Amino acid sequence: MKFKIFGRKPWIETVKVEELEKEKIKIENHINLLSKEIQRLEKAKKELFKQGIGKSEVEKLLLAEKIKDIDAEVKMKIKEYNRLMKQRRALSNLIRLKKWENRLKEKGIWEKIKSIEPDKLISILSEIEFKEQAFEANIDKINEILGARYAKVEIDETTKEIMEMWERVEKAELSPEAVEEKLAVKVAEAEKEKEEETE
Repeated sequence: MKFKIFGRKPWIETVKVEELEKEKIKIENHINLLSKEIQRLEKAKKELFKQGIGKSEVEKLLLAEKIKDIDAEVKMKIKEYNRLMKQRRALSNLIRLKKWENRLKEKGIWEKIKSIEPDKLISILSEIEFKEQAFEANIDKINEILGARYAKVEIDETTKEIMEMWERVEKAELSPEAVEEKLAVKVAEAEKEKEEETE
């Protein structure tokens, strides 16, 4: 996602909300198409797996290759899907900043925002999650954008383990039923830790 620099004006002042919203709609349409395609391919994988039940070893090997090919295609599409989701988040956040422009100027924040390089700001906006639509509630998030300490959000260990369990189920290393109990424990542990932190 690139933004042109017009004359001497900062890029963020030249881009219009309407243009950003049109770009966002294009990305959302692409995301929807990708989502449908991923679902179709996942269904095809399941069908191929069903076909292999009770077949000879040779037939199973051939079907396994087809499943692997489809799986590789799914992974590529998921990667593209995630990239577009980040772009969509960045655009949504940029649209919010543009709508808050006058209020940000009043607080003396806009000058700092417009001094950030376009690619750097877009990268940051693709990671930030604004709390809600309200302006005041997001001042801290906006200050994160401007802060020198801004860093990519790290995934905690519990989330990593849950993600790994998903992967193991998808690879048929674990059954969904076997994960349910473990998952409940992980979620309970995470909630307990949060409670302890707030006490």
